[in-house]
Amino acid sequence: MKMTTRFLPPVLLALLWSCGASGQDLQSESSKDNLRRLLTDQFATPRHHVTNPAGLEAAKTFIYDTWKSYHMQVGQHRFTLVKNGEAYEGTNLFAIWPGRKHMTADDKIFIVTAHYESPYNMPGVEDNGSGLAAMMEAARIITSQRCIPEYTVVFTAFDFNSNVERDAPVNPCPTIGCGCRAFLRDILLPFLDQSGITSEDIQGVLVLDGLLNYNNTAGAQVIPAEDAFKTQPGFIDAYNAIVADGYRGNFISVVRREYDASLAAVFNTKFDEELNPQFKRRTVTVPFYNITEQITQNPLWPLYRGVTDTDIRAMYDFIPEAKALFITDSLIYRGREKEWLSLTSDDVMTITDDRLNFLKKTTDAVTKMVLDLSGHKNTCNDPLHELPPEFKSGFAMKGTLGMPDGTYQDISLNVPWFSFRDQSHGLLIANISSKSWWLLMGGRYDSVEHMFHFHHSVPLELPGAPATVSCSVFGRFHPEAAGVAITGRMRGTCSPTLVFPQEHPGPWSRIGEIYLYGNADGANSPNTGNTPKPTAGSPAAVKGPSLAAPVVLSLLGGMLLSAAVAVALWFVYKRRMAASTTNSLPMKEGL
Repeated sequence: MKMTTRFLPPVLLALLWSCGASGQDLQSESSKDNLRRLLTDQFATPRHHVTNPAGLEAAKTFIYDTWKSYHMQVGQHRFTLVKNGEAYEGTNLFAIWPGRKHMTADDKIFIVTAHYESPYNMPGVEDNGSGLAAMMEAARIITSQRCIPEYTVVFTAFDFNSNVERDAPVNPCPTIGCGCRAFLRDILLPFLDQSGITSEDIQGVLVLDGLLNYNNTAGAQVIPAEDAFKTQPGFIDAYNAIVADGYRGNFISVVRREYDASLAAVFNTKFDEELNPQFKRRTVTVPFYNITEQITQNPLWPLYRGVTDTDIRAMYDFIPEAKALFITDSLIYRGREKEWLSLTSDDVMTITDDRLNFLKKTTDAVTKMVLDLSGHKNTCNDPLHELPPEFKSGFAMKGTLGMPDGTYQDISLNVPWFSFRDQSHGLLIANISSKSWWLLMGGRYDSVEHMFHFHHSVPLELPGAPATVSCSVFGRFHPEAAGVAITGRMRGTCSPTLVFPQEHPGPWSRIGEIYLYGNADGANSPNTGNTPKPTAGSPAAVKGPSLAAPVVLSLLGGMLLSAAVAVALWFVYKRRMAASTTNSLPMKEGL
């Protein structure tokens, strides 16, 4: 399996609030104008490896650049499928919005997915431009919130989803969701392992596929394998409601297992709380936990396959321990302007106000569900108010890092602080270095716990191992006798020589431990040789002063160093942003 990654410049957006100490949150409702623009300007054309590879590439670039403009940790996962001896290259896209528990055993990751390749010779607005539009709008809103979420949110756009009949001659995927399966194997599971968690710790997965087709015409809704559908537990309630309503296509379907009941309850509540009660909801419960040979040999398998014929089946098959929902308008089972089997790439679905409002209601339910389950708070403190005042314009510190071989290495930390007047956020960039390596990282300051959270913006591809997005650095401010210290830890794989497991038992407990010191008032340290005495329990205290060589920088020197790095990084950042904004949605002020 060939796999490479391409990441944004090593800059990740920090949540730097413009509100006061009890500032109110930003709007959490989607924009109909944004949804319409996404559907008409970005996802109206076909996106297929054979019929329109240029359209597929354009959509990939737009999704990547837009997520980058939202300052998430964005990556491309390249994988290879083989059919009849011929190799086919696919590309998944993913974006990570780290929470406070990111890269810890307490994280409860939430995943939102939509496939971006459209079926063979199909227009692509409904399948699956609508799912993409909902996911992109949800990502915009979630990354616009001023408060740091408790848990990490991951957005993914999958390639090579379909293996429907019209795709079979040209699609190398032998089953449904090949791109999804490759991502789970190559990226997600290694990331979970690095975090010290398993797929059982995933809080939820939403698969969005077909969310636009509202058709209130009587008889518009087709029920697959109707004779079986109406008699199966888990299907009967949905069947009776559809029949009583005249087979109208006026609802969103929630497909789940019994195992997913608690997750479905949250979505159902959020959906029912939204306006427009004419847009209804129907739930279908499939009677299995994971997909086994016994399930596929069941005479009712065609029915179960029909309601899970997308990436949700790959989720149930590959990571059944993760609660997951399939949110859909039922796609081919709902009538539209033209019969599905006769559609061509020219038959673009009409975007009516009813359909747009239908999409908006589902988008809002998804967004509010993710905000709630990611532990988002409605109010939070202003980090500039909480940050020690001497460090608000940037700072530089020196100290030690506990290395994998048990020794300590002198390191430096430089943080230039950016606050843009034309955005609701600012950038927090950290340069962490030693004599032999340096890491350019991005992150946020947590004003609740008074901690910095930095994340390596460029995952690594190591020989014989998949790329990792696990590198993170966190630290907490502590007042010292003559300055301020940061104590924290480096976790994950940050370079081939900087590999720090989640847990460090026994004598290796100080591996990855960080101790940094800076003099807040800019004066020299009162200790002999300008070397501050570390706090008891810090790495330097354990090993002795010679192992921690923190150098107290003067205030002027620190400001000059911060300014120099700031100018360079700002120049790189603006050039990259200029290249991406042509195809990107407006940034957060569009709320």
